[in-house]
Amino acid sequence: MAKIFVDRTACVRCGACVDVCTIAKVFELRDDASTPVRADACWGCGQCVAVCPTDAIDHDRFPLEDCPILDREDLPTPEALQTAFRARRSCRTFQDKPLPREQVREIISDARWSPTAHNSQAFDWLAFDDPTRIDELSEATIDQMARFSKLARNPFVRPFLTLAIGREAVEGAAGLKRFVDRMTRDRAQGGDPIFYHAPVLLIGHGPSGGRFGRDDAIYAAYNLMLTAERHGLATCQIGFFQAVAERSAKLRRAVGIPEGRDPQVALILGYPRHPFRRLLPRRSPNLSWNPR
Repeated sequence: MAKIFVDRTACVRCGACVDVCTIAKVFELRDDASTPVRADACWGCGQCVAVCPTDAIDHDRFPLEDCPILDREDLPTPEALQTAFRARRSCRTFQDKPLPREQVREIISDARWSPTAHNSQAFDWLAFDDPTRIDELSEATIDQMARFSKLARNPFVRPFLTLAIGREAVEGAAGLKRFVDRMTRDRAQGGDPIFYHAPVLLIGHGPSGGRFGRDDAIYAAYNLMLTAERHGLATCQIGFFQAVAERSAKLRRAVGIPEGRDPQVALILGYPRHPFRRLLPRRSPNLSWNPR
């Protein structure tokens, strides 16, 4: 249970802590001060500490020395944010240059500021920078794709596979043969059609059965992508690996996913071989108000 105390001499009864604690409802506003009446319900989001205008809240998980005052002058302008968004591009051509592990750790650390469902903060990463290991995982991914495609085309197996993973997934796997054949030829010629010879492969994983695990993964991955750009690095999300890993226990074992965890996203990271010079346009999304 969280340990939460309110300094009654500092509390100005503004009610902000009550307002932001909308789900757990830890606080009540009483005559003399705000009071933590349901500390056992606290899920550790820290909103109360972040919002209190007088630093009256003492929370054991959020000591004030670890919670610096936000200077809004330090926030990027809307124009700077838009440039950062537009500068990020998926990259599949990398320099043959290793990444310092400390730099990777820093980028991973920055990605932790993304939101997580119920503030679980349970998302972690596996990093691979051994070219042999990355190559093995690339080959294993293609092998499993070929296996799925072969099973999906088998008229005796197909009905059972449909029951297990759904008709759409089976039809998609059945149609992969030509694509898998092309990948196999590419590998035979020294290519890597899965991870593109990137110097670093990152696989994000979360608790098995987590209802919002994929959401946590995408938030963290995008933070990581934007941070990598500021380090002069490029990234790409690898959907093929993710799609296969979700259906292949063999591939998950090859990766070394910890017990009780599921892979949720795969990214490659490295120095781009060809830096992008121009910002490209995107379609403006349709926006509908109050549709019926």
